Amino acid sequence: MRYSLSVIRMAFLLSVKRSMQYRWDFIIDGLLSLTMAVLQLLPLFVLFNERGSVAGWSFEQMLVLMGWYMMLTATVEGLIAPSLSSAISGIRTGLFDYILIRPVDSLFLCSLIDIRLWKVIDFFFGLGLIIYAFIQLDIQPSFINVTMAIILSIGGLATAYALFVLAIATSFTLIRIQNLTNVISSLLGFARWPIHLFGMPWRIIFSFLIPIGVMTSAPVMALLGGLTLPLALGSLGIATFFFIVSRLVWKRALRGYRSASS
Repeated sequence: MRYSLSVIRMAFLLSVKRSMQYRWDFIIDGLLSLTMAVLQLLPLFVLFNERGSVAGWSFEQMLVLMGWYMMLTATVEGLIAPSLSSAISGIRTGLFDYILIRPVDSLFLCSLIDIRLWKVIDFFFGLGLIIYAFIQLDIQPSFINVTMAIILSIGGLATAYALFVLAIATSFTLIRIQNLTNVISSLLGFARWPIHLFGMPWRIIFSFLIPIGVMTSAPVMALLGGLTLPLALGSLGIATFFFIVSRLVWKRALRGYRSASS
């Protein structure tokens, strides 16, 4: 166990060093990422131009949701998506074999092979947006609400991770499925809006089939003190289900893997 953690830690540090190897690229990518983060706020200003609330959410509450969404996508696009997408290329070329021969969990190892470190700018921009929104709301979330929001955000991140793992697992049999990760990334864009904004049947789809509501709406509602215990437990249950299923599907896909280099 200690050896596995050591190998995973070294792989993570190597990926971080590689992402900072070209400093000007790092700075430019960081500035572009920050610019895109600011532009994401424009739809909110347009939406609330003549409205006091949308689907029961005020402008400040939507800022909290947008900030949480930015933190989620910064983690997904900075760590999960590029690493697992690189695994698809490895499956196609045979380089994935080098991951399998290492005595560590292959899924966690290939989740750390490509890190976009500049996405940390988006993460802290989103955090700053949340702090600003709470100052404008003139409320202070309780310790219980913050704790519940953190737990639910971990569940939301696990759900996003599981969706990408399921997409990657299909590439073991369908080699040309790499664009599926782009589809999932696009679907995650809906997570910037509250689940209450969608009518039926989209609310059911975004709650159970593609559970973007678990990723952002549930943690933010908990932070704002508007989430009931049954909804919180339900969100955690959905996150746990998707994570377990993704692990099982991954292990099954590994058993059917045939090296492209052989």
